[in-house]
Amino acid sequence: MNRYLLIGPSLPDAADLPATDGITVLPPVAAGDLLELAPRRGDVVGIADGYFRQTRAVRHKEILTLLQRGVTVLGAASMGARRAAELDTFGMRGVGRVYRDYRDGRLTADDEVALVHGPADEGYRPLSEALVNIRATLRLGVRDGILDAPTADRLIAALARRPYRLRSYPALLRLARETGTPPAQAEALRQLCTTRAVDLKRDDALRLVHELRTADGSRAEEPTGHSPAPGVAPTLYAHRWQLLARSVATGDGEAAEMSVLRMCQLFARDYPDFYRDLVLGHLVRECAATCRTRPGGALLDGALEHARHRHVIPGHRPGEPGDLAFLDLWLTPAERAAHPLKDQLGRFLVRSFQLTPGVPADHLALDALRRRPVFPAAAKLVTAARSVNGHAQRTRPAFDVHTLSASGVAAHIGERWGAEDGALELHARDRGMASRDILIAAARPYHLLSRYNPELMELRIGQADGSPWSGSLTSGSPSCGMSEAVAGFEPT
Repeated sequence: MNRYLLIGPSLPDAADLPATDGITVLPPVAAGDLLELAPRRGDVVGIADGYFRQTRAVRHKEILTLLQRGVTVLGAASMGARRAAELDTFGMRGVGRVYRDYRDGRLTADDEVALVHGPADEGYRPLSEALVNIRATLRLGVRDGILDAPTADRLIAALARRPYRLRSYPALLRLARETGTPPAQAEALRQLCTTRAVDLKRDDALRLVHELRTADGSRAEEPTGHSPAPGVAPTLYAHRWQLLARSVATGDGEAAEMSVLRMCQLFARDYPDFYRDLVLGHLVRECAATCRTRPGGALLDGALEHARHRHVIPGHRPGEPGDLAFLDLWLTPAERAAHPLKDQLGRFLVRSFQLTPGVPADHLALDALRRRPVFPAAAKLVTAARSVNGHAQRTRPAFDVHTLSASGVAAHIGERWGAEDGALELHARDRGMASRDILIAAARPYHLLSRYNPELMELRIGQADGSPWSGSLTSGSPSCGMSEAVAGFEPT
């Protein structure tokens, strides 16, 4: 079992505390970090701090994905407390006062816990103060008779109207003087702020460290009476985030697995055959599991049978062509004329296939590709394309791969695939890409490498047992003449 603590300004000395023995201390969490961390069932992740301004904040779906995998996720002090209050009904567990105040509605604004701070190598030096800490300090002042509750509320309301980066104890004392606080009371408030200021976020962070030391977080405060959700809906966005968080080493850096998949989809000649078998095999296994059939015979026959069970295709009869008119949307006229009906229906199943609405079979393809020799070769091509694009940008600073002509990219891919005019999107679907726009976005990063180094791009999927394949990439730089490449691209 592993224990992780994502923390920063709430407890800048976390890594030096004896209490953190056996806990991996990581920087504040940002979008994608939890998926990249990839904790396993039984691990415990504690979230205190998180980034939200300079980068995207940690997404709720990331936390839900960890919970679904059997990871215990605790939240406290800052971003962690906020996310725990939002997700405790789904199984995330909150720790400390800040969490309880958010959970019970005493705190509502996201910026209550926000502050500006320095980098990690400066110990996350605070440049402002979290409003939740100032609130706690003023509550202490009211309790000790330094000021009355209406005055404390007035000062807090004034600070709350300011941007979080302008909140601090000096700012609080200026506000007190400017609003007519008697000198003796203002001096007592200054003494309070300089000698007894409450650091509620640190207190809660220390509680979180204590909970992590118990390994399973069993002493964390329980959610408010709801059971954890049975599962996380596999939305298109969550699906993409999980794939983008995974990478493969290439010797020249790392390549995102999603990029490796795109390289194979675009440039492996036999990818349509690989993808067809992948989809039909999945449908046959699904039929065996849900329809209680016994797989046997050709994949296509089994997949078509499952499609009939689910009423995806009609139980057609000779002389009923109207039942099959939907195929005109999924096949070209030439395909409708040239192929037997069974093959036409098979093409429809492959081209329309989605795991759930909006979610393609990308992870199924990646699971199969990782076992094949083409995978490391495609990963090297991804890093080679990155090198070519970087050279192009250094040569022409205005270059942006995302502005390459869509028509030029489409024409190049269509020529490689031998796609008929107007049928590029259908060919893209044969490779698991659901639209022309997705195809263009996927192909742009590799356009220069492909145009000027076509001999490198002859990949073959082959077989998982090591059957021959033609993709190869030796060490060294791609051989394209970069002056010609940079002169040849067509931004729009």
